Amino acid sequence: MDIPEKMKATILYGPDDLRIEEVPVPELKPHEVLIKVVVDAICPTGVSAVKLGKQWGPPNVKIIGMAGHEFSGTVVKVGEGVTNVKVGDRVVADTILRCGKCHYCRTGRDNLCPHKRTLGYLSWAEYIKTVDYQTYKIPENLTYEEAAFTEPVACVLHAFEHANIGPGYDVVIIGAGPMGLMHLQMAKNVGGARVIIADLIDARLEKAKELGADEVINPSKENLEDRVKELTEGRGADTVIVTVGIPEVEAQGVKLAGKGGTVLFFAGVHVHGEPEMILNPNKVHYDEVIVTGAFDKTAEQFKRALKLIGLGKIKVMPLVSHKFPFSKIHEAIETTAQHKGLKVLVYPSKWDKV
Repeated sequence: MDIPEKMKATILYGPDDLRIEEVPVPELKPHEVLIKVVVDAICPTGVSAVKLGKQWGPPNVKIIGMAGHEFSGTVVKVGEGVTNVKVGDRVVADTILRCGKCHYCRTGRDNLCPHKRTLGYLSWAEYIKTVDYQTYKIPENLTYEEAAFTEPVACVLHAFEHANIGPGYDVVIIGAGPMGLMHLQMAKNVGGARVIIADLIDARLEKAKELGADEVINPSKENLEDRVKELTEGRGADTVIVTVGIPEVEAQGVKLAGKGGTVLFFAGVHVHGEPEMILNPNKVHYDEVIVTGAFDKTAEQFKRALKLIGLGKIKVMPLVSHKFPFSKIHEAIETTAQHKGLKVLVYPSKWDKV
């Protein structure tokens, strides 16, 4: 397979200063895999990084393919010692490398590894290199687009396993964006819960109904706390998942929990400085409410997420609303930033049109 010497890739230089440049195609070391990126999804975390001018990885090191990590592609070259994939395979890969030696890696919480890193290449680029032990073949029944959702589904799986969701539980999800709609399917299809989902955008609530939400609430039209209590016999929710990174909304999520309930903050709060929120400690103390968070995913959860998509437990194609060629990545980023539609896909292998 012919591989060019140069490729187009994104590099971040500062706030809202993301540039597409020509850079060398990555060279491989033993156990590394070169992938031609077919499809890449835009993640809100990546959008926030672009807006803030905040690079991932070591300071002062330009990350090639800035922020891209929800992708799929085709293997075009393998390094020495690679045996699990071959040239021509359709694959997905976990781009985060953990140290495997720290306390968190050794106790099954490698998502918290303080030494996490990438190989210096992410997937808003025509090519990305990964390591063989975190590169997986796409099941035959899945498309490239479906497989590109593996990383976000893995993050939702990680949250699910922290959220104390059981069959018949009342689960409230705040936010019916792409992540909220994946949480909806995980809670309902894997956890067997009754799901109540809230959002300010009616079109997103309609999509939530299509994907199985039992109840939908638009807080701009009815009181969210009153409606949740009405639906739960005055108790409040067993579990509340907040997918919106706004402190005031997270605080409201705590109010929605019933006695003994769990509140999980899924979204990070992306602001300059340290974010703050007002939390009633008596709600936590007297009602024994658990307030927790879920960040990233483990390497093992990434593998299981791909399987869940293949089994049809999480349907991802209904979440896709926009597709852009690589030349329009800035438009793709703005579409996501302005909450237009749902999931936005970019095709790095296609420059002018999809």
